[in-house]
Amino acid sequence: MVSVSRDGLSAALEAEGTVYRYYFVYLTYFAASNGLVSFRNAFFEDVGLSGSQMGLLGALLVAGGLVAQPVWGVLADRYNATRAVLLVAISVSALAVLLFPLATQVPWVFGLLIVGTLLVSIFRAPILPVANSMVLSQGLEYGHVRAVGSVAFGVGSLLLGWIVAAFGLNWVFYVYALGMGVVFVAVWGLSDPRADLSTDLRRDAVTLLSDRRFLLLLFVAALVAGSYSAGDAFLSVYLRDLTGGDTVTGLAWLVKTVAEAAVFVALARAELDNRTVLTAGSGATAGGYLLLGATAITPLAVAVQLLSGAGVALFLFAAVNMTHRYAPTTLAATGQALLTAVGMGIGRVAGQLGSGWLVSTVGIRELYLCLAAAAAIATAASLRFHLGRRR
Repeated sequence: MVSVSRDGLSAALEAEGTVYRYYFVYLTYFAASNGLVSFRNAFFEDVGLSGSQMGLLGALLVAGGLVAQPVWGVLADRYNATRAVLLVAISVSALAVLLFPLATQVPWVFGLLIVGTLLVSIFRAPILPVANSMVLSQGLEYGHVRAVGSVAFGVGSLLLGWIVAAFGLNWVFYVYALGMGVVFVAVWGLSDPRADLSTDLRRDAVTLLSDRRFLLLLFVAALVAGSYSAGDAFLSVYLRDLTGGDTVTGLAWLVKTVAEAAVFVALARAELDNRTVLTAGSGATAGGYLLLGATAITPLAVAVQLLSGAGVALFLFAAVNMTHRYAPTTLAATGQALLTAVGMGIGRVAGQLGSGWLVSTVGIRELYLCLAAAAAIATAASLRFHLGRRR
């Protein structure tokens, strides 16, 4: 008979509890925040904003985080305060998001929306990159944890659609605030990953930023994230152009996020080379947008979301894990923040600003052909990782 000590059993139960707590954090965060992607522009349209004003707010929502994320990452790593950074970010973003419905009650609507957008952008920015670094630093499987978030996003989009239909678009922001309150309680029970604070952080930062592999990864991330950010922003417009209504949009999002979740789980078990996964994700993104640009068949457009969702999962899984490998242990959170801000963030800003101009200039389906071209360039660039020692 094998005996298990009380201390060993306690440690095992504590570790299992930590895993499920991270699952719960990702589930609640993605379920609560999906409305900021899916219904944000619908709210802006209802309060009378023009297309250019919506585009500006969309760009600010990314740009504020682009500037703030590296700062948050450095604070988390320098003071071994990942949990504290998360708690501050969650609580302030939950309060700041309430400025959006408040803006409908004041005469300076657009000005207050700008303030609210910047505050949400700055304080929401570190939540995912810092959480990702905590998951990986704890030795947990990122693919499994992130898959829970993908499913929560898709199911949450459907549920939020019903809530909005019954109670109005202001509930997009109330749901986020309430959800962040729940996430705050869950994060409060987590511990900071151990870190060696005796090392030279400045030296490690220079090492990371001079690593050609990491710089190449940032370039690929900018192109892929810029493509799918713009593609996601105009998916409802694209489907409305095909069908004349909005009934298919929720289904398309559900198909995409379920595909993401399935691929995340499969990747966690497959143990594939991350370089291959990155190339596959970039290629799947290019292929999905090429099909969207070429088709006018609604069932095919919905089915293509399987490929697009798989592309997002493949790309994110590889990029997050490659960043964790390239970054020194003392800069785990900073590395993830740089990936999200400098790489994906710059791409998303360009995607948000450029996509509106492309739709106005060449049309909605032509937009997806342009996005396919950008993702194809990223695919070609990712092949550099397979040459020599770029691992």
